[in-house]
Amino acid sequence: MTRLKTQQYGQWINPETTVDFSFEGQTIKGVEGDTVASALLANDQWLLSRSFKYHRPRGVLTLCGDDANTLIQTPDSPNLLADRLAVKDGLEIRGQNYWGSLYLDLNRLLDWMGRFLPVGFYYKAFYKPFGIWRLWEPVVRQAAGLGIANCGVKPPYTDKIYRFCDVAVIGAGPAGLHAALTAAEAGASVLLIEREPHLGGALNYHRFNEQVDKTLDRRDALIDRVTSHANIDVMTSATCNAWFTDHYLPVLQGDRLHKVRAKQCILATGASEQHTVFRNNDLPGILLCSALDRLSRLYGVIPKDPVVVLAGNDLAYQTAFTAQDAGAEIAAIIDMRSADQGLPTRDEATSRGIKVIPSAAITEAGSSITGHRLTQITVKQLDNRGALGDTIETIRCGLLAMSAGFMPAYQLACQAGASLRYDDDAAEFEITQLPEGMHLAGSVNSKHSLAAVEADGRNAAGSALRALSLPLRDAEQIECHEAVNHPWPIFKHPKGREFIDFDEDLQIKDIINAPRMGYRD
Repeated sequence: MTRLKTQQYGQWINPETTVDFSFEGQTIKGVEGDTVASALLANDQWLLSRSFKYHRPRGVLTLCGDDANTLIQTPDSPNLLADRLAVKDGLEIRGQNYWGSLYLDLNRLLDWMGRFLPVGFYYKAFYKPFGIWRLWEPVVRQAAGLGIANCGVKPPYTDKIYRFCDVAVIGAGPAGLHAALTAAEAGASVLLIEREPHLGGALNYHRFNEQVDKTLDRRDALIDRVTSHANIDVMTSATCNAWFTDHYLPVLQGDRLHKVRAKQCILATGASEQHTVFRNNDLPGILLCSALDRLSRLYGVIPKDPVVVLAGNDLAYQTAFTAQDAGAEIAAIIDMRSADQGLPTRDEATSRGIKVIPSAAITEAGSSITGHRLTQITVKQLDNRGALGDTIETIRCGLLAMSAGFMPAYQLACQAGASLRYDDDAAEFEITQLPEGMHLAGSVNSKHSLAAVEADGRNAAGSALRALSLPLRDAEQIECHEAVNHPWPIFKHPKGREFIDFDEDLQIKDIINAPRMGYRD
């Protein structure tokens, strides 16, 4: 991996200031602005943890804290996310959930015994005779545990503060920024809550079919208007972790709990990118397209090894173009969509000299002998019905970025009583039956083009203003025809190990067996 610091790449780092910390006893050099995960990747350290059930090697997947692949621990705290923990001098980091060492985990035997450990096996195996569980419990917890808690650590002092506003906007991406600005300009008091340390959301790392510098100029102008507005109070590095009746929102920021009471609430929480399911799709070196974008654009880490991009939408092509512009070698773009579709992104890829293989899918990933790193992928033909055909080729690579689509960040809405439904025809999720006073904006509302996301933020603010009896302009008509979800990115392999849920090591066979055993959810 190499480091790059320009206006477009490495936006969150300062290479002039180095930071030394340790991982598994080895000294790692990072720079100011790094997270533990970005610093480790910059030093070609891809193995970060072991999986929950089978103790398989795991590495970065989302690079934003939306998965359990990067769980690590310090002497004081277990179960920290390496992609959200900032580096600092003297920080001591270790992996967790292994027996022996991170690199030679003796509990890896559980992976080879997988056929004897079906989904929910512990409910059937450890309850007879009566009282036997107390003997099995320490064994099971040792094998499937997480970090080790240090009970001698004195917890820090935490306090609370009460806050009130007309409109609370959760998420400061393009939709949230436009929603906050529209509401504030109409006279509403606005509290803008952002989980990351910087405003901008996807504007910080995704190119949105534009030149990168144009996207950044748009972002900077928008953020300047928001932060300078007297009616907008901005909170960064703040997490709204719940919703309660009458828009009571607990917001965690540092060691303080902000008890927020809002009259209206706008969720601009975005969407989580979804992975493709194929054999060994959990190897270190396989990550989401948005993670590769974050790695280069935010932290300036550029891969030296050949990169393959697995595309279920045009956004994956944009990731390939961004990585190539930074100096990465794009070995191929594997497009799961039909070769009959004439797509401008394919034409641009061809003009850039990138090999495109349409109507194809990856069925298996190969690794080094240790299993600690991706080394190759197997590509097969894919027909219009989603059936796999003959093998096209095997491609050597060190990194695979994939995008099968997006799942709206539905958690707060559904906690508030909203419903989540799937539209088979559109191949996307929809959130309905929101409580009174709650509004959706942006990709959480299944809008994906930048113009549609921004307009949806303004329209959500308009709905909130209407409820507050404040002046508002007419709602904008939004046309968003950008399809981002592949209808069936799941490819069963005769040898298994195709992971649907990385956090719980769930494979295709487990999803099939669960309802057979009586599980509903």
